Amino acid sequence: MTIPKRNSLFAVNTIVPLICGLLIYMTKAESTYLSSFLSGFRTLLPTIDYPYIIRSFACDFLWTYSMFFCFRLTLGDKLKGKHNQVVIALTAVVAIVVETIQLFKIIPGTFDPMDILVELIAIAVALLITTIIERRFKNYEEKCIS
Repeated sequence: MTIPKRNSLFAVNTIVPLICGLLIYMTKAESTYLSSFLSGFRTLLPTIDYPYIIRSFACDFLWTYSMFFCFRLTLGDKLKGKHNQVVIALTAVVAIVVETIQLFKIIPGTFDPMDILVELIAIAVALLITTIIERRFKNYEEKCIS
């Protein structure tokens, strides 16, 4: 069984942002729930004083971007909806719900309305990248057929 190259790119766009976000959480100066949970690993890594935008918003951007590609990969072509509408809606709903339930302290975290904006921007960027990938592979497939 071969995995289409397009799906490989979707998988890379799922995994790499999660790893980058984890590294930011583990190396930033402020303690986070994740870095506290993985404190043994954190002691092995350097502490980095990231710029405010990275420290405050990069991880939210990265996990939402990754989630978009994860949904795109798992839903496949038949369930993604026209122009990835199902993937967009599902990612947006999950991101907004997760951020909102932080407001009610149901899960640990700090509610910030700017996080929702950043997450919506991540969805737009992920959609743009997905569109580019899908168009390139469609053009590639058309050239192979003709």
